[in-house]
Amino acid sequence: MCLEILSVQDDYTDIRPRLPKGGPDGGRDLQGYYKENMLFGAVGFVNDATDLDQHRKQIRAKFEEDLENAIRPKKDGTTRPEAFAFFTNVGLTPGIISDLQKLAYTSGMDFCEIFDRERMRIVLDSNRGYAIRFRYLDIPLSDAEQKDFFGAWADEINSAIGSGLKGIDQTTKRIQFLLESQMLLNSLATIVKLDTSLWDACGGEFFFQTMLSLRVHSQGFIGVTYGGGTKEITESFDELNSRRKGLSRNSQYGFGFSWLLPETPMYHRYVDRAEKLEHPKNAKEDERLEYIRTSFSSGVLEVDKSHLNFQALSTPFLDRFQPTCKMIELDGCMILFECTAEIAEHIDQIIIVGGGYELLNLSKADFQTVTGSFDRLKVPIEGKQEEDSHDWVTLRPSEMSSCFSIDLMSKTPRRYDW
Repeated sequence: MCLEILSVQDDYTDIRPRLPKGGPDGGRDLQGYYKENMLFGAVGFVNDATDLDQHRKQIRAKFEEDLENAIRPKKDGTTRPEAFAFFTNVGLTPGIISDLQKLAYTSGMDFCEIFDRERMRIVLDSNRGYAIRFRYLDIPLSDAEQKDFFGAWADEINSAIGSGLKGIDQTTKRIQFLLESQMLLNSLATIVKLDTSLWDACGGEFFFQTMLSLRVHSQGFIGVTYGGGTKEITESFDELNSRRKGLSRNSQYGFGFSWLLPETPMYHRYVDRAEKLEHPKNAKEDERLEYIRTSFSSGVLEVDKSHLNFQALSTPFLDRFQPTCKMIELDGCMILFECTAEIAEHIDQIIIVGGGYELLNLSKADFQTVTGSFDRLKVPIEGKQEEDSHDWVTLRPSEMSSCFSIDLMSKTPRRYDW
């Protein structure tokens, strides 16, 4: 009870008991800190306490004994206290309290506080002490005291409950994610958000790719390069707007090239059964053995939109048509983005989503543009982009790092709502 009384006082922190069930406690029943000073505390209770001189002399002697024990060097190397607190259920006069405090100060203490019966009663009858009083003395709260208590502590109680529930919720989400992260990825997407429409940014002409490499290959699957670009522009935004009906005649394509280690299970699974292998049209000879096209798409290009969505991987049906890996295997992967310079100037945000989770979220401040190279691109056969058709840039981290990475060990990604 004395420990909790001290804990609800201002400037007292880290209050803890020594040996509450008895034993050699080194001359202190509790210890902690008063402001930044080491504090020792002692308790001197008397059975059937009264305010008679007999009990007051008994408490004075107990105070002197505990103070002497407190300042005596400790065998466990505990720092000498600079503050001392004493509790007693005997009523003391202001003169006695002053004399005891003077004794403490002359013994080298910087601070001394004495809680006699009246001082403890004041604390226990305040909104700070109602709960302590009820717990240890079984004195119920009146209606007025309950209103006072909840009026003073309602916000703190709600905050404590909320923190506890939040902690449980975070743990539950982490467990759920770790379970789902052991499943093979059926989806992987890069979402590029622009600060203007695609037409205003680049007249609809663009190319963008995400290059993702695993830290450790998964049965031969090292990574995937995927993205898309403009296939054909047949009408301007004004022409499209003037028609006001039907789909745009502008078109785009999507692609995905899986990076597979030759002579591995994953490589043989997808290469040996393929009737025709397609590689990037600008692939070097050694890359033709590694980069295998595993995804295709073609669709309408909406030049009035301010975002682009590039998909890789697919949900299996009877068979799995694209190489993949477990979500957890993306931890520590290396990621780079390559694109046309015109669109790079207007990229406001890049998000990578996999397995229903937001795995990476980059704002404009998180990346910088550096001069790129056409040789780094994985342009498919239908892609009209050439080395001299655009200025090429690479998006790298703004901080001192060569590439972006996904962290799944120290962070739990949030669910992504499409």
